[in-house]
Amino acid sequence: MTPTQQREHDHAKNVNQIRFALQAILVIAIVFSLYFARDFLLPVILALFLALTLRPAVRYLQKWLVPPGVTAAIFVSTLILLSYLAVYMLGPPLSEWIQQAPALQQKFTSKFSGFGEIFKRFSYVTDQIQNATSASADAKVQEVVVREHSLPGMLVSLTSYPLQFVISLAATLVIAVFLLASGDLFYEKLVRILPTLTARKRALHIVYNIEKEVSHYVLMLSAVNAILGIVIASTFYVLGMPLAYLWGLLIFIFNFVPYLGTAAGVILSAFMAVITFDSLSYALLVPLSYIGWSVLESEIVRPQIFGQRFQLNNVAILLALAFWSWLWGIAGAAIAIPALVTLKIFCDNIAALSGLGEFLSSRPYEKTEAEGIANI
Repeated sequence: MTPTQQREHDHAKNVNQIRFALQAILVIAIVFSLYFARDFLLPVILALFLALTLRPAVRYLQKWLVPPGVTAAIFVSTLILLSYLAVYMLGPPLSEWIQQAPALQQKFTSKFSGFGEIFKRFSYVTDQIQNATSASADAKVQEVVVREHSLPGMLVSLTSYPLQFVISLAATLVIAVFLLASGDLFYEKLVRILPTLTARKRALHIVYNIEKEVSHYVLMLSAVNAILGIVIASTFYVLGMPLAYLWGLLIFIFNFVPYLGTAAGVILSAFMAVITFDSLSYALLVPLSYIGWSVLESEIVRPQIFGQRFQLNNVAILLALAFWSWLWGIAGAAIAIPALVTLKIFCDNIAALSGLGEFLSSRPYEKTEAEGIANI
C-alpha cells in the first residue's frame, strides 16, 4: 500500500469512527430527551397511535361525505364514554380493596401461618440489608419508618396517580381529535416538502403502511383481549370468584401490556382467590385457569389471528418492553409493540436500517424493498 493509499485509508477509518461516535451521542441524546420530556411526549405519542388506529375508518367515512371532524368527535366521544364506564365499574371495588388492604393482608398471611417463621426471617434479612445500605456512617438523626403492607401494594399502585392519568388522557384525546380532524393534511405537507417524486412515493408508502399495520394491531389486539376477558371472567364465575365482571374488565386492560400485564393479573387473582376461598388447593384453580387461558391465547390463538403479519423477534419484543417500561412506565409498556412495529416498517423500507430490521425479524430477513412490509 502506497503512502497516499495509507493516508486515504486512515482518513476513511477516522471518518467512520467519528460518524459512529456522533451516532452514539445522537442516540443517547434522543433517549435522554424522551425520558425528561415524557410528560409532554407521552400524550402526543398516545394520540398519534390512536389517530393511526382510527384513520382508516375516518378515511372510509370521508368517502361517504362524512367530514373528518365529525367522525373524530364521534370516535373520541365514544372512547370517553367507554373510559367513564370503565372507571365507574372499577372504581368502587378497587377503592374497597384498598381500604381493606390491612385486613386482606392479615387474612392472606393467616392462610400461610405455617410459613410464618420463614417470612419473619426473610423480613429480618431484608430489613438488615436496607438499614446497611441506607444508613450513613456518622448519621445520628433518628428516623421514623412507616411500614406499609407489601402484598396489597399492587392495589394501591393502581390508583397512585389519578390526577396525572386524567390529565394525560385528556391531552391525548384532544390531540387525537385534531389529528383525526385534519384529514390528510399532514400527508399533503409531507409530499410537498420532499424534493423528488421517488422520495414522495417512498414516504407515502411508509406512512400508509404504518397506519395500516398499527391500526390492524391495535384493533385485533383489542378484540382478542375482549374475548380473553370474557372467557376468563366466565371461568371465574363458575369457580365462584366474586365480581367476575370486574375481573373480565381488568384482564382486558392488563393484556394490553405484554407479559407484565398477564403476570400482574395472575398475582392479583391468586391473592384475592386465597382470601376468598377456605381451601388453598381450590383457590389455586383461579390463577391456574388464568395462566391456562393466557397461554392458549398467546401461543395458539394470537399467532393464528395475526398470522405472518407481525413476525417480530421475541428478544426484540422483550427489549422494547423493558426499554419503554423504564422510559415511561405502564403507558410505555403499552406502546412498546406499536412502536416496535413502526420501527420495523422503517427498517423494511430504508436500506441503511436493513441490519436492524434483520434483528427485529423472527425469520431470515430476505425481503426486497419492493415487497415492503407485506410479511411483517
